[in-house]
Amino acid sequence: MMKNYIQQIIELFGHNEYSLATRRKVQRWLADDNHAEEKKEALHTLWQQAGEQKVPRGMQQSILRMQQNLGMQSVGSGKKYQLLIWRAAAIFLLAVSSVSIYLMLEKDKPQKDLVECFIPTAEIRELTLPDGTRVMLNSRSTLLYPEQFAGKTRSVYLIGEANFKVKPDKKHPFIVKANDYQVTALGTEFNVKAYPEEDVITASLIEGKVRVDCNDTISYVLTPGYQVVYNKCTDDCQMLTANMKDVTAWMRGELVFDKVTLTEIVRTLERHYGITFHISTKKSNQDRYNFVFRKDATLEETLEVMKVVIGQFDYRLEDSICYIIW
Repeated sequence: MMKNYIQQIIELFGHNEYSLATRRKVQRWLADDNHAEEKKEALHTLWQQAGEQKVPRGMQQSILRMQQNLGMQSVGSGKKYQLLIWRAAAIFLLAVSSVSIYLMLEKDKPQKDLVECFIPTAEIRELTLPDGTRVMLNSRSTLLYPEQFAGKTRSVYLIGEANFKVKPDKKHPFIVKANDYQVTALGTEFNVKAYPEEDVITASLIEGKVRVDCNDTISYVLTPGYQVVYNKCTDDCQMLTANMKDVTAWMRGELVFDKVTLTEIVRTLERHYGITFHISTKKSNQDRYNFVFRKDATLEETLEVMKVVIGQFDYRLEDSICYIIW
């Protein structure tokens, strides 16, 4: 019964266009742990329904890899269902909008297989792209890129956070896409943070020069020490100065919070420690806090410091869940 209900919601969601706020609510609901098996079975069924059609081999191999990573059986897909498939895959990878991925693939018409690199919770990994560009991916992040770059640009799609050290090639600009946000570089180092559960996307320039395009309406050319912050809810875009030591703290295993809400802190702690928080409170706390935690700080040490600054609260740890009563 629950499976059929979930399948109806996914089908409705996949075949119609909704506002960003609505898409994010549905994606969060699908990505949480409640009725996880029923949700997976519902997606299995939809995947099977899409198997009657065919797609170009490159796209088919990319979808196959996505299916394998999601634990789904191999089927083909027709153009009618491609959008739904990519949206479903993106949901389970916590993507904001697979529409962006789909349009990117259609526009570039890749001939090569698409590689998907997913970093699990509480892990950080480094990889080298086919052109020699080095990428450091943060916890719970996904990078989509072709096996071989072909054409006039080198385009990748990011879900989450990554640091890019781009291999210089003036004839082939390196482009990072994330939702309605795009960063273009020739040879440089920059950081992009684009987690789907967060309201903002941020590009910070460490070295060189990049152009940042926000929602196809406004562009900024950054010099080192600056960042562009794009609010997905309001479409507001700002260029600000940034502390690059804080921006890259995650690469050293450190946690730096600068004027952020408790909700934002909890999201980061979940990714960093691989734990889920359940908070029970009658208080409404929209205050913003500053914290710096060293690389080897345990979760318990982090929570004890937070108790002193934010206010007394009780917590208990059970397996991979942290219960907070405040």
